[in-house]
Amino acid sequence: MATVSAMFVGSYRLLYQLRQGRFTQVWTAIDDNRGIRYAVKLLLPEFHDDREQLADFAHELEVGVTLDHPRVLGAKKQGDSRHGPYLLMDYCEGRDLRDLMRRDRFALQPWLPSILVQAVEAVVYLHSRNWVHLDIKPDNYLLDAGGDVRLIDYGLARRPPGSWERWFWKNRQKAIQGTRSYLSPEQIRREPIDFRSDLYSLGCTLYHLAAGVPPFTASTTNELLTKHLLYPIPNAATDNPELTPDFAELLRRMMAKNPEHRLATAADVLKQLTNFKVLKSQQAPRQSTEFREVSPGRSPRKSG
Repeated sequence: MATVSAMFVGSYRLLYQLRQGRFTQVWTAIDDNRGIRYAVKLLLPEFHDDREQLADFAHELEVGVTLDHPRVLGAKKQGDSRHGPYLLMDYCEGRDLRDLMRRDRFALQPWLPSILVQAVEAVVYLHSRNWVHLDIKPDNYLLDAGGDVRLIDYGLARRPPGSWERWFWKNRQKAIQGTRSYLSPEQIRREPIDFRSDLYSLGCTLYHLAAGVPPFTASTTNELLTKHLLYPIPNAATDNPELTPDFAELLRRMMAKNPEHRLATAADVLKQLTNFKVLKSQQAPRQSTEFREVSPGRSPRKSG
């Protein structure tokens, strides 16, 4: 694992590493003059001269500075240091939802309704700012000790394309972008995308969080992509019998192969999700806190 050799990046004192990805690592840092904690994302040394990664870094700042909501992790500024470029972000010491499920696929079930509602709230807000995330997955949601969920990682986020951009996307977009287990069919076909692409990925993500397994698995990439394109949408209640038929049907509508057959907006998903129970044992639907401030310091919310 790559690490930095000194305590400071710019004017921010690094405390300890939170996470590491393929291209970056994230540290907890503090501004000693103001006593404020931040998260600092560093590009790993081997990518300091990689134009594509540098462009993605700059783009994540472009997206992040437009975001200000309890369900998303925004960005403050970008800088350069002796350790390479860094991105200063709001601080959130949490574990990603995928990591929390590694040892026990049903580890989230006691708090599942709240987690799912918050995950959708983040997408509702992101779309209200006119961004399509394009990489929604359990790994890109953090859950903190207070039970609050935040969406992260905007390196692939794009504005919904207009007519010219749609032509450009179809004729110039060569590589499939996103994470294979959660890709919408139109991303796989490299077709123009809009908010409904996120709804498909969000459906796959909610399926994984609730059922404990992704909707589609395969031994090869091609087989996995083929399943997204052609295979029937599985019933989440088969993988987790505690899930209600209403919730399983919502996932089916989110994951329709044809975008025209999906729910129209993330707000529609949120409305439905808060109108019925996710778990059979749940006492009442989990109500949305969308666009309301969340008080810190609570323990994770239990279902009901």
